[in-house]
Amino acid sequence: MSAIRRDYFALPWILGSLFLAGIVHISSVLMMPRFAEKDAFALLSVPIDGVQLLPDASDRQSIPFQDPAATLATCRFDLDKGPMLIRYNAGENLLTMSFRDRTGNVFYSTTDRAALRGKLDILLVDAQQLDNLEANDPEDQAPQELRLVPPTRTGFVLIRAIADRDGGRSAAINAARSVVCRALRG
Repeated sequence: MSAIRRDYFALPWILGSLFLAGIVHISSVLMMPRFAEKDAFALLSVPIDGVQLLPDASDRQSIPFQDPAATLATCRFDLDKGPMLIRYNAGENLLTMSFRDRTGNVFYSTTDRAALRGKLDILLVDAQQLDNLEANDPEDQAPQELRLVPPTRTGFVLIRAIADRDGGRSAAINAARSVVCRALRG
């Protein structure tokens, strides 16, 4: 009977240890992206000013589970170099943009269907740059561009152009290439 009683008192310690080990394991898995040296931003070989097409679905190094009708492109931003302008003149193909922080987390997304008079202008700025822009805005006129304040100073925009029909892949590639992504200096 004393052996059973000893095992009964050891059970809470064993369960507590397993619970603590589980918490440590889950926490370490969730914290890994913060300490990774090669995050999504570092892996992109895109210059700060410019748009680069990513490999298509037929390429072995493409993004897993990529839609074969989609053309992917990306541009990086670094607000230390100044506000970043993303401009697109809407066309026939559906174009989406997801704005991501350095680790790849989405903080904003939009489509070309949000274009005003066929033009989509988005300005990525930090809080200080936004204050300067707002101080110089005319009081009787609304800004003509969407102004976003990213959660991090560096990140990237993932651009996805969808081919709307068979043979429309070249139009989707042209749509992705026509996105302007450049730092505004000064």
